[in-house]
Amino acid sequence: MNSPKLQDMLNNQDMLNRQNMPNKAPKVSMRVLVVDDDPVYRETARMFLGMQGRSVTVAENGTAGLAQLDSALFDIMIVDMEMPDMTGLEVIARARKNPALNDMPIIMVTSRDDAMAIDRAYELGASSFVVKPVNWTLIDHYLRFVRRAATNEASARKAQAEAENLARTKDNLLAVLRHEMKTPLNAIVGFTRLASEARANGDLAGMNEHLAEVTQSGRRLLESLADMSTYSDLISGRSEQKAEPVAAGWLIDDAMDANASAIAASGIMVIRNQHNEQMRVMVDPAQVGKALARVLANAIQHAVGASKIEIGVEAAASGTCILSVRDDGQGMEPGALQHALEPFAQGDMSLARPNQGLGLGLPITLETLKANGGTMVVNTKPGSGMRVELHLPGVAG
Repeated sequence: MNSPKLQDMLNNQDMLNRQNMPNKAPKVSMRVLVVDDDPVYRETARMFLGMQGRSVTVAENGTAGLAQLDSALFDIMIVDMEMPDMTGLEVIARARKNPALNDMPIIMVTSRDDAMAIDRAYELGASSFVVKPVNWTLIDHYLRFVRRAATNEASARKAQAEAENLARTKDNLLAVLRHEMKTPLNAIVGFTRLASEARANGDLAGMNEHLAEVTQSGRRLLESLADMSTYSDLISGRSEQKAEPVAAGWLIDDAMDANASAIAASGIMVIRNQHNEQMRVMVDPAQVGKALARVLANAIQHAVGASKIEIGVEAAASGTCILSVRDDGQGMEPGALQHALEPFAQGDMSLARPNQGLGLGLPITLETLKANGGTMVVNTKPGSGMRVELHLPGVAG
């Protein structure tokens, strides 16, 4: 509770400022957290910032301030440098360990001219600093400036990350296209020439064999172009979904049928768990069936050392239907998994890599699920295989 002397001072100052600003329009609310062990400073900050239309929360020490950060959202924090339980530097350091607070501007308040402490505050993540005694007439302008600067900085970082991602995608695209387009085109040209020579020599069996290779290469090229078109339609919003209730087991049927020849050639045992297959989901069956087929194909082709793949359906407590594909292969490192989720990315980007494809299997699956109101969850670690889950909206009843 405030002392009578302190309360009288605040009341008098409040009346004076209201008389000086009778027609001032209220500002857009800003959520401000003030962390300071000085009760006079806390109440003065609450009064002056509150008069500017700010939503002010105060904390009497660093521990209380960190607790407030854990329980509520703030647009800006003002923290005192010297407090009894922990310093402002410690508060800043702990706050910045929370990724959710990375973009929240933090202003350090200090009562001493200590360049080293100020430098250290910036190193830990402070956005700016002010020196006591604070100029309360200008403090709100300063808060708006710091917040705007922090917003601009966050926007610049986001734009830079997007530019870097776009450049990486472009590089991956060119590298993959060089392999995926050149290889089948060379095969088409080469085997067409051999087929012509075989026909000229009366070797019909040889001609048919060479033409079969031409057909296979043409299909591979056509599939690559179709995948690029599908991915382009999905990320641009041009893909239309015709959602209808469908049994999860039907989607598994489509995935198994699409990969029948690959399953037989791989020698990998595919186990189908038929529990919950009558669960219905509200999706575009053609799109989601192909997405599940891509996940299964990815496990067959890329699960190093796998001898078994399990595919099945689970019911989540929220009513969501989960279609899962799990292999017992070597699994992946987190960094490699993130790379696999990027479009046009391959673990081996060289022209001599053994695996075919544009690296669009998982990215197309992810975008397909988003378009159908679902999500994809991938769990993997080295030595423990990989489990890919397709979370789909279930149908009640």
